[in-house]
Amino acid sequence: MRIGRRWVAGLFAAALLLPVPALAITRTAGGVKARQVTGRVTASDLVLHQSQERRTFVAFSRSLRTQFRRTDNVTRASVERVIRDTLLDLRAHWALETRTRTIVSSFDFPDL
Repeated sequence: MRIGRRWVAGLFAAALLLPVPALAITRTAGGVKARQVTGRVTASDLVLHQSQERRTFVAFSRSLRTQFRRTDNVTRASVERVIRDTLLDLRAHWALETRTRTIVSSFDFPDL
């Protein structure tokens, strides 16, 4: 009987060691849900979606500024330009979502 229990416990342990699918990791790691809504949404859903994207943008800009904090002025100016252009693209994305009252998709930030 003890051998059977060890065997079952070994199966459970082996199941825990299996790799977690990448989709499951991206859903839980970021904390931000990426939803694709096809129909019209309420104003509160739109505000919630845009505030999540705003938090992601703030984290994106902070990480870029931290990464290039001790560089020369030209590089820091380039980083600020990338952040400004990303914010302009994000605002255009929000304007489209607000105008059409739909959540088009989550905003794609540039790779770091």
